[in-house]
Amino acid sequence: MGQKKFETRTVVAVALSHLVHDVFGSFLAPLMPLLIAKLGFSLLLAGLLDIVRKIPALFNPMVGRLADRSDMRWFLIAAPLATAVSMSLMGLAPNYYVLLFLVVIAGLGSSFFHVPAPVIVSRHSGDRIGRGMSFFMVGGELAR
Repeated sequence: MGQKKFETRTVVAVALSHLVHDVFGSFLAPLMPLLIAKLGFSLLLAGLLDIVRKIPALFNPMVGRLADRSDMRWFLIAAPLATAVSMSLMGLAPNYYVLLFLVVIAGLGSSFFHVPAPVIVSRHSGDRIGRGMSFFMVGGELAR
Protein backbone atom coordinates (compact mmCIF):
# COMPACT_ATOMS: atom_id res chain seq x y z
CA MET A 1 0.00 0.00 0.00
CA GLY A 2 1.46 3.39 -1.02
CA GLN A 3 1.97 6.20 1.40
CA LYS A 4 -0.33 9.19 1.24
CA LYS A 5 1.29 12.59 0.87
CA PHE A 6 1.60 14.97 3.83
CA GLU A 7 0.22 18.32 2.63
CA THR A 8 2.42 20.70 4.59
CA ARG A 9 0.86 23.88 3.26
CA THR A 10 -2.69 22.92 4.28
CA VAL A 11 -1.69 21.49 7.66
CA VAL A 12 0.36 24.59 8.52
CA ALA A 13 -2.49 26.86 7.36
CA VAL A 14 -4.92 25.10 9.71
CA ALA A 15 -2.35 25.24 12.53
CA LEU A 16 -1.91 28.98 11.99
CA SER A 17 -5.67 29.47 11.95
CA HIS A 18 -5.75 27.58 15.27
CA LEU A 19 -3.17 30.02 16.62
CA VAL A 20 -5.13 33.07 15.46
CA HIS A 21 -8.45 31.67 16.67
CA ASP A 22 -7.16 30.82 20.13
CA VAL A 23 -5.35 34.16 20.53
CA PHE A 24 -8.70 35.92 20.14
CA GLY A 25 -10.31 33.34 22.40
CA SER A 26 -7.88 34.20 25.17
CA PHE A 27 -8.85 37.91 25.27
CA LEU A 28 -11.49 37.48 27.97
CA ALA A 29 -9.31 37.04 31.06
CA PRO A 30 -6.98 40.02 30.49
CA LEU A 31 -9.90 42.30 29.64
CA MET A 32 -12.03 41.23 32.60
CA PRO A 33 -10.82 43.95 35.05
CA LEU A 34 -11.52 46.63 32.44
CA LEU A 35 -14.94 45.19 31.64
CA ILE A 36 -15.85 45.01 35.33
CA ALA A 37 -14.78 48.63 35.82
CA LYS A 38 -16.66 49.82 32.72
CA LEU A 39 -19.89 47.88 33.21
CA GLY A 40 -19.87 47.50 36.99
CA PHE A 41 -20.80 43.83 37.26
CA SER A 42 -19.88 41.50 40.13
CA LEU A 43 -17.13 38.89 40.28
CA LEU A 44 -19.86 36.24 40.19
CA LEU A 45 -21.09 37.56 36.86
CA ALA A 46 -17.49 37.80 35.66
CA GLY A 47 -17.00 34.10 36.38
CA LEU A 48 -20.29 33.31 34.67
CA LEU A 49 -18.96 34.80 31.43
CA ASP A 50 -16.30 32.12 31.07
CA ILE A 51 -18.78 29.38 31.94
CA VAL A 52 -21.22 30.69 29.34
CA ARG A 53 -18.44 30.78 26.75
CA LYS A 54 -17.91 27.04 27.25
CA ILE A 55 -21.58 26.00 27.16
CA PRO A 56 -21.66 25.76 23.33
CA ALA A 57 -19.11 22.92 23.64
CA LEU A 58 -22.00 20.78 24.89
CA PHE A 59 -23.36 20.94 21.35
CA ASN A 60 -20.14 19.67 19.74
CA PRO A 61 -21.75 16.34 18.72
CA MET A 62 -24.36 18.29 16.75
CA VAL A 63 -21.67 20.52 15.27
CA GLY A 64 -19.82 17.36 14.23
CA ARG A 65 -22.92 15.98 12.57
CA LEU A 66 -23.42 19.25 10.70
CA ALA A 67 -19.74 19.28 9.71
CA ASP A 68 -20.07 15.75 8.32
CA ARG A 69 -22.91 16.93 6.09
CA SER A 70 -21.32 20.09 4.77
CA ASP A 71 -18.08 21.54 3.46
CA MET A 72 -15.96 21.81 6.61
CA ARG A 73 -13.56 24.27 5.03
CA TRP A 74 -16.10 27.04 5.49
CA PHE A 75 -16.18 26.32 9.22
CA LEU A 76 -12.45 27.10 9.35
CA ILE A 77 -13.10 30.49 7.80
CA ALA A 78 -16.35 31.52 9.49
CA ALA A 79 -15.64 30.26 13.02
CA PRO A 80 -12.39 32.17 13.67
CA LEU A 81 -14.00 35.23 12.11
CA ALA A 82 -16.99 34.97 14.47
CA THR A 83 -14.68 34.52 17.45
CA ALA A 84 -12.39 37.39 16.43
CA VAL A 85 -15.23 39.82 15.80
CA SER A 86 -17.17 38.96 18.96
CA MET A 87 -14.10 39.05 21.22
CA SER A 88 -12.93 42.31 19.64
CA LEU A 89 -16.31 43.95 20.25
CA MET A 90 -16.38 43.10 23.96
CA GLY A 91 -14.87 46.44 24.93
CA LEU A 92 -17.68 48.24 23.12
CA ALA A 93 -20.47 46.34 24.89
CA PRO A 94 -22.84 48.88 26.47
CA ASN A 95 -24.07 46.45 29.13
CA TYR A 96 -23.56 42.99 30.60
CA TYR A 97 -26.23 41.37 28.41
CA VAL A 98 -24.55 42.45 25.18
CA LEU A 99 -21.26 41.21 26.61
CA LEU A 100 -22.91 37.88 27.44
CA PHE A 101 -24.23 37.63 23.87
CA LEU A 102 -20.75 38.29 22.45
CA VAL A 103 -19.27 35.62 24.71
CA VAL A 104 -21.87 33.10 23.48
CA ILE A 105 -20.93 33.92 19.86
CA ALA A 106 -17.26 33.40 20.73
CA GLY A 107 -18.12 30.05 22.30
CA LEU A 108 -20.04 28.98 19.21
CA GLY A 109 -17.10 30.06 17.06
CA SER A 110 -14.83 27.90 19.17
CA SER A 111 -17.08 24.86 18.76
CA PHE A 112 -17.45 25.37 15.04
CA PHE A 113 -13.66 25.61 14.71
CA HIS A 114 -12.38 22.91 17.05
CA VAL A 115 -14.70 20.16 15.82
CA PRO A 116 -13.85 20.12 12.08
CA ALA A 117 -10.26 21.43 12.21
CA PRO A 118 -8.66 18.17 13.43
CA VAL A 119 -10.62 16.26 10.80
CA ILE A 120 -9.22 18.47 8.06
CA VAL A 121 -5.70 18.15 9.48
CA SER A 122 -6.12 14.38 9.53
CA ARG A 123 -7.31 14.27 5.92
CA HIS A 124 -4.34 16.31 4.74
CA SER A 125 -1.71 14.55 6.84
CA GLY A 126 -1.63 11.38 4.76
CA ASP A 127 -0.10 8.55 6.73
CA ARG A 128 1.41 11.01 9.23
CA ILE A 129 -1.63 11.99 11.27
CA GLY A 130 0.44 12.33 14.45
CA ARG A 131 2.73 14.81 12.74
CA GLY A 132 -0.21 16.78 11.39
CA MET A 133 -1.93 16.91 14.76
CA SER A 134 1.31 18.00 16.41
CA PHE A 135 1.40 21.05 14.11
CA PHE A 136 -2.25 21.74 14.93
CA MET A 137 -1.64 21.47 18.67
CA VAL A 138 1.41 23.76 18.52
CA GLY A 139 -0.82 26.43 16.97
CA GLY A 140 -3.29 26.17 19.83
CA GLU A 141 -0.69 25.98 22.59
CA LEU A 142 1.20 29.04 21.35
CA ALA A 143 -1.99 31.05 21.76
CA ARG A 144 -2.17 30.45 25.53
